[in-house]
Amino acid sequence: MGRTLRLRKQRQKLALQMQPSAGERNSFLSDLYKYLMAFGWQNKTQLTARNFSGTGRGLCSKTKNLEEGEILIRLPVRSFITINTIENDANFKKNFNNAIFVKEHKITFQTLLAFYVLYHSKLKGSSPLEAYITSLPLNFTNPYFCPINELQCLPEAILLCTVKQNREIKEAYQNLNYIFHSNDFEQLYTLQDFRWSYFVVNTRSIHISVKKLKCENNFFQPIIAGDCNMALAPLLDLFNHSDLVKTQPDLIFNTCDKKLEFIITLEESPLKKIKRQQELFISYGCLTNRKLLIEYGFTLIDNQHDYFEFSSNDIENFLRREYSFKGQTFHSNKFKFIRDHNLTDQLFIHWQEGISHNLRVVLHLLFHEESHFTNILNQIAFGTSDNLKAVNEEVKLLLSFKMNEYQICINDLESLKSLTPAGLVAVGYLKESLKYLKKCLSNLYE
Repeated sequence: MGRTLRLRKQRQKLALQMQPSAGERNSFLSDLYKYLMAFGWQNKTQLTARNFSGTGRGLCSKTKNLEEGEILIRLPVRSFITINTIENDANFKKNFNNAIFVKEHKITFQTLLAFYVLYHSKLKGSSPLEAYITSLPLNFTNPYFCPINELQCLPEAILLCTVKQNREIKEAYQNLNYIFHSNDFEQLYTLQDFRWSYFVVNTRSIHISVKKLKCENNFFQPIIAGDCNMALAPLLDLFNHSDLVKTQPDLIFNTCDKKLEFIITLEESPLKKIKRQQELFISYGCLTNRKLLIEYGFTLIDNQHDYFEFSSNDIENFLRREYSFKGQTFHSNKFKFIRDHNLTDQLFIHWQEGISHNLRVVLHLLFHEESHFTNILNQIAFGTSDNLKAVNEEVKLLLSFKMNEYQICINDLESLKSLTPAGLVAVGYLKESLKYLKKCLSNLYE
């Protein structure tokens, strides 16, 4: 009882910490409106920011009721931070020596955009982007930001994602250091600060076609790996995501001022009419809770796009630790075949549709196929589904195995004296995943 009460108080404290005061909220909004209006923006849907129960800061209309088919927001693309913004910033470009742009130290556009945000955050009041920088969150709740004691309690799959992110961020930081014009890069821009700006871009950027932007300068082109189809969109990035709505983003040409505009149209909503002061949502895409947790730092209750993924490590741990298989051996040729033919991809279960084809193939090969010769395994794996036996009993054991693992993770996290905001979000994800696994298991018994 004491632990439950403590966790509830921590969540309440987190909610309060994530809600800026009315003065702070109005201050950043006023400046952000001025910034956007300088580019010709008109707040036709009367958008304003508020704090909402469950989602924190979000957007609503002050005065308008909105329905399906209506445009939620219309923004001039010139107000966005794009590759054009960076290429046209002469002062920013002075920080780089393009004579040392080499393929060994290429960076992604996400890295460049993250550094651009960090650069302007250091300029403070002298930055033309100050109004936007001020609107950005200071902290994030992705598992990446969990301290060591919390990370040690997370499932292996989540931990591996944070390790991958950490590796990418460090590599990006090192490459920026190499192409920076002076030797004081690490003093001016610390790795900790870069982590913040990297997640600003990771959690808030939108996709935009660079072909339509007509980029005239190409100073950074030799150093960028991949495309530049990414932008930061002031105000738009305050919309929260919902799996229950369908929205359509479009890049259009405004015939009146001959400029590009970015619009988001509400196509489908569970509410026929969204009343004024009621939160407006957009869709970030059909994303699972694991994707939302890793990339955005939140999860949804009863996410309709959710399914549960298994990794090859999950399968191997399951075979090694499940008591029912004690003394049973699994030929190494089968594991090699499964890896070599990418059958470890798309291993998942959906509570309504059941297990994926690959998961069914993998479980059949391991439990129901006596042969370990490649030609036989190939016929089974890539033949008709009639060759595959039912694997419901194995799936039940696998689900129970993962449920037990997740319950242990929850218990370990909740046994800590206090949890960070990222830790609290992780607990929420684990509990939602556990609920989903139970639902999948229940369906197998029907």
